[in-house]
Amino acid sequence: MPPGAHTQPVPGAPGGNPWAPTGVQQPWGTGGYPPPGAPGAPMYYPAPPRSLYTNNLAIASLIVGIVCCFFGFIGIGLGIGALRQIKRTGERGKGMAVTGIIAGTLGTLMFIGSLVNGDFNSDRFDEDSSSWSSSHGSGGTTSDLPLNSPFRLFSGQCFERGGPGVAKPVACTAQHFGETYWVQDVREKSGAYPGEDVMTAEAEEVCAEHLDSYVADTWAIPEPVITFYYYPDKAGWKFPATRRIVCFLGNEDKSTRTGSLQQRSSSLTSDQRQLLDATNQFDRAWGEGPDEDVEVEDDPQAFRQWATKMSAAATKQAGLLAAADWHTADKATVDRLVVKSRAAAAHFLAASRSTDLATLKRELNAADDNLGNQEIISLRRSLGLATQEEEPAKHNGGSNPV
Repeated sequence: MPPGAHTQPVPGAPGGNPWAPTGVQQPWGTGGYPPPGAPGAPMYYPAPPRSLYTNNLAIASLIVGIVCCFFGFIGIGLGIGALRQIKRTGERGKGMAVTGIIAGTLGTLMFIGSLVNGDFNSDRFDEDSSSWSSSHGSGGTTSDLPLNSPFRLFSGQCFERGGPGVAKPVACTAQHFGETYWVQDVREKSGAYPGEDVMTAEAEEVCAEHLDSYVADTWAIPEPVITFYYYPDKAGWKFPATRRIVCFLGNEDKSTRTGSLQQRSSSLTSDQRQLLDATNQFDRAWGEGPDEDVEVEDDPQAFRQWATKMSAAATKQAGLLAAADWHTADKATVDRLVVKSRAAAAHFLAASRSTDLATLKRELNAADDNLGNQEIISLRRSLGLATQEEEPAKHNGGSNPV
């Protein structure tokens, strides 16, 4: 029942109608409400007369709610205040106030979503938060997420940054911030949030492992470009659709670029593929080593564990090179690289089994002397592959996620 309604006589009704226009004779021949139970007495107190003026707060609510979308709570407050005044004064503007409240509510939700979303996570963007999340939708599938959610990106899609938590898909021929090259669900999608450290380690591993599947020759990646990734933070974990890792390429200085970096292995010759298959897996293992600023003396055990992986990778490289059927590559150069790869594997293995710092250092240096860089560059040059002596973007995935 509307406010002020009554079905029974109201004892002690006020003696005068506060809404009566001045100088206008009221019904029932009196300036007060009709006496209780009088014939023809209305069931509701009279509504305030309609004003010719529009409430100022209603106007302000509409403007603030629409224009200042990220400060929508101001529009909500103005709209509520306007409705209260309109109820008391009878001024116009109820529709404006309601619209201002609705627009303000939407703006407030957008603002809260941007705070929850944060920004992407990478050790190259210190001023940004450490991860992405989503605060929209039921989160059951990616279709439940906003169209500009970074967790809706797919491999081969380029995007521009539209603000915190926003990745706006664009054509790769246009200016763009990032180029997505791999997307997959996190390993453990159920249960409690595994923590930032676990998510960072998984993202780095995944993005390093799959870069070769998108850019077959990673040495061809331009020097300013490095790898980054998105992963859900604790707030976004409650939405299953955000429990993904999204790997992408972008300029280290956050500037935009044009053109796609995609290079499928199907576009290469058999000799090119064979060389890359052998050396790329070795490069991945190399990229998993201790940070560049960590010395052997600082963490010898970490270097021993890495040497174990390197020994296996060098052994695999030698085996793949020796078993390949070469057509245009110089066989003598391939044979020299096989010999060096096997020697490197032996030294890495000795380093992994060392019990003293001196032996560890000596074996690591010996392994480094047998990496076969010159042979690799020579083979690359003869096969028409990139020949820069360092891989500028290979596995820089961000020790502190994007």
